[in-house]
Amino acid sequence: MSVDSSRWRGSSSAQGRSSSLPFRGGRRGTYPSQRRTQMVSQIAARPPSPPLGQLLATLSDVDLTDPSDLYENSAKISSCKDVASYNWLNEQEPTILVPGKPPVWAPPPTTTKLKEDDGNYFRDPNAARYSAHPIEPAVQAIYASQPDFPTTSIDLFACGSTLGNLLRFVRKVDKSFRILVEAVGDTVFFVRRENSPTELIPGVTGFGHTFPEAYTTWEAEVKRSVSHQRIIRYELGGLDCIVRFEGDGYHKDLISRGSEVGQRVDPPKADTSKDTLASALFNSAIDDHLPTRDKPLNVIHGGQKIPRAAVFDLKTRSIRKKDQDTLGEELPRLWLAQLSNFILAYHTSGIFEEIQIRDVHHDVEDWERENKDTIRRFAVLLRKIVAFARSTTDRKIEVRSSEVNVLELREQTGDARQTLPAVVEARWIKGNPDGSNASSDECHGPDLRTSAEPEDANDSIDWDEGSEKDYTACSMEHCGYCGHCSY
Repeated sequence: MSVDSSRWRGSSSAQGRSSSLPFRGGRRGTYPSQRRTQMVSQIAARPPSPPLGQLLATLSDVDLTDPSDLYENSAKISSCKDVASYNWLNEQEPTILVPGKPPVWAPPPTTTKLKEDDGNYFRDPNAARYSAHPIEPAVQAIYASQPDFPTTSIDLFACGSTLGNLLRFVRKVDKSFRILVEAVGDTVFFVRRENSPTELIPGVTGFGHTFPEAYTTWEAEVKRSVSHQRIIRYELGGLDCIVRFEGDGYHKDLISRGSEVGQRVDPPKADTSKDTLASALFNSAIDDHLPTRDKPLNVIHGGQKIPRAAVFDLKTRSIRKKDQDTLGEELPRLWLAQLSNFILAYHTSGIFEEIQIRDVHHDVEDWERENKDTIRRFAVLLRKIVAFARSTTDRKIEVRSSEVNVLELREQTGDARQTLPAVVEARWIKGNPDGSNASSDECHGPDLRTSAEPEDANDSIDWDEGSEKDYTACSMEHCGYCGHCSY
């Protein structure tokens, strides 16, 4: 394999080991009739869609032009900063560990044929773990990290999944989705809406779980973790945005390229019986240890702050797909989450013989520069949704896409809950008690720069389909939910 040293940091031969991490990948190569039967039964058992509220307005491509050109920087992400991070713990009550820590890249010394993924996985693991208020853990992680965070300055609070869906709409990609939108003070929150918090992805196949189990590991201070979530802040199209996404792992050797690593914080010791839960996968709907419904969120301190410069995104593919431009397909998502490290692992029947570890900040820069018109229209769309939500009487709407180039803005109805519990909402609206404008930590990572920015500016984010990394790989070619299949 030829390697461009200016773009690639290296490659690794296939190997195998055990850890626990919810990743995605490849495609099952055996028992097609069994897979079809399982997929049909899962689709048949899919819960019904929530009822639709009254249609208030529609948006199409012709509405996404800003003739006033008020936002010179609307075609790029700027002023990116790290805000907070946290790990989900596999406990009986919903529990997050702040700042947590991603699993470390730790390839094993020998080549091993991996087992294929086998299990049931949630469409939205965040909602499955905390269905009452799926976005609240990110807010609580911010408060735990920065008690004086300037909440009143934020225009938009979203996850990678919701932003990714809206960006695909602008790009005219045919994918249905629903998003609950609510204005809390001056901030408009975007929350993905599935048919049920525990709805499953049908037909999950490949090695998207078993590969990261073999090549990454949770370190001692975060051993009970099942997912690492990261929260960043940046400006886009005149909006001050917060975005949550999942970090797949980190490279120890890249820590020096970012800010100084934070001091390790050990969480309270858990019962031995709870430690056995560390091997459970975050996305398993049947085998995973789900928290009891309607329990309050527990926030504990532990882990270690890891700079974004060291964090990577990961994909697995069959060697038969090596000619496909997998990176090109992932660039919009990497841009949304401002990630610069990408691992692409190719397998032959479960044997991973080629693993590409890539620094992609130049690729993300190029994508941003080549898609300025798309990004401008995306920014206009975000501004319109934010303004519309703020203007409605109850400050709540639902955004729905069911066909190309038609985005519906509807009243919320059905089982939609408040975005935040009352106490958390009141604190967010009030902002800093002393009125200060505390700033979040600068995002450090292989910078994604534009010619108009100084060289230490950052430019890149992650959209899930996951933290929002929506979280696993599936066989439905254009599922749009896992964030890691080739959609």
